[in-house]
Amino acid sequence: MQITDYFSEEIILGVEQIFLAPINTPEMIPTLLPLILGGIVLELYFGKHKHESLGWNSSVSNSVIWISTGLTLLLTSNITGPIEKTVTYFLIGVGLLTGYLNFFHKWNSTVAFLASSSGMVYSLAYVATVIIKSGMPVNQITLQSAILSLTVIGTGFQIIKFLEPPERDKFGLQT
Repeated sequence: MQITDYFSEEIILGVEQIFLAPINTPEMIPTLLPLILGGIVLELYFGKHKHESLGWNSSVSNSVIWISTGLTLLLTSNITGPIEKTVTYFLIGVGLLTGYLNFFHKWNSTVAFLASSSGMVYSLAYVATVIIKSGMPVNQITLQSAILSLTVIGTGFQIIKFLEPPERDKFGLQT
């Protein structure tokens, strides 16, 4: 059984392009680096502190990531296609909406903390940035590649959390 039994070769190539984008297009590193580092550090943090959960303040902060990523794309990219513009404005809009809802606690905390989780925010921002800055064609194959990439990233984050040793108290006992 191979991965190509489930996904077309085009989709697999799209996923590779998404993951290798910082290497193949180094000029996008300044935009991607905060997303990569932020996502990994937060996932490590919540892997270490398993009993701690995302709070309203972190949800608001993560909403700012949506906004700043969208604005960075708007200001630093030559966005010509209507779909790329829509994705960029969508990031900004989602950031403003979730930021407002989170700031004023206007929605259910379970939904808010899922929508504003670091895994969700950083992963989607990364994939959107790669697609726009790398010039990948925005089509069905790219969409499927993006979904598969998000699944791989999410699975990777879950593995990191699982492997991260739990927090210990001052007596060396697991909390």
